[in-house]
Amino acid sequence: MKKETRGLIEQAIDRIGFGFKDIEAYEEITTITNREEFLLGYTLGYLRRFSELVVLWQAPKMTKTDEREIGKIILTRTPEIRKKLKQYLNK
Repeated sequence: MKKETRGLIEQAIDRIGFGFKDIEAYEEITTITNREEFLLGYTLGYLRRFSELVVLWQAPKMTKTDEREIGKIILTRTPEIRKKLKQYLNK
């Protein structure tokens, strides 16, 4: 994976919080029993898809190595994402 691609993915994670404020809209259409887990799953899924699109934007196709690197980046940053999410929910 190119450094610039990794940088774009890391920047997206740094700016995380985009979907947190939409929780009320989701609660209007579905029952959410655990806001934190719902938002964490939503956020991780969004980051995964965003990361895949960034890789595809930079290269003609995604390799297994790219997939593993994306997974590592997101897994490594998940505690930080969860912390930001908890801060948002405890406002």
